[in-house]
Amino acid sequence: MDTVKKIYARFCWLEQQIAMVLLAAITVLVFVSALTRTFGYPINWAQDAALIMFAWLAFIGGDIALHSTGLIGIDLIVRRFPKVFQKGIDILFKIVMLVFLAVLVIYGYQYVLTGYKRLITTLNVSYAFVTASVPVGAVLMIISVSINLVKSIKTPVEKWGEKA
Repeated sequence: MDTVKKIYARFCWLEQQIAMVLLAAITVLVFVSALTRTFGYPINWAQDAALIMFAWLAFIGGDIALHSTGLIGIDLIVRRFPKVFQKGIDILFKIVMLVFLAVLVIYGYQYVLTGYKRLITTLNVSYAFVTASVPVGAVLMIISVSINLVKSIKTPVEKWGEKA
């Protein structure tokens, strides 16, 4: 089990590195594109490249946010309830997230299949490269939410809300 945890930790680290590179690349590309457009030499493909990178960054960033259990919640209200209720709400919320992410995988995959012939003309690549970020990102988030769900289920009610 330690090997799986190490692999997952390494994957999370790699995911963060990819997100940082994508963010830096988008920033530089948009800045350079605006600068060259100002001087009358626009980079025609820059907007499309930034669009692709941003789509992937959004879903990779979403998964990075899900690595911690405190992403979404109404803590101010929920923490006033008994711990058993708090735990139940947390588990229910994560199950709802898993269902939503599964829907994203299914429909995202169908969208990739229906739009793979559509080209981004400035880059001469399939638009499926952009839309693939939805099912791939949703699968990554399913893994993260599932890990957090197992942690929530295994945490005894008495220890609920304590920082690990």
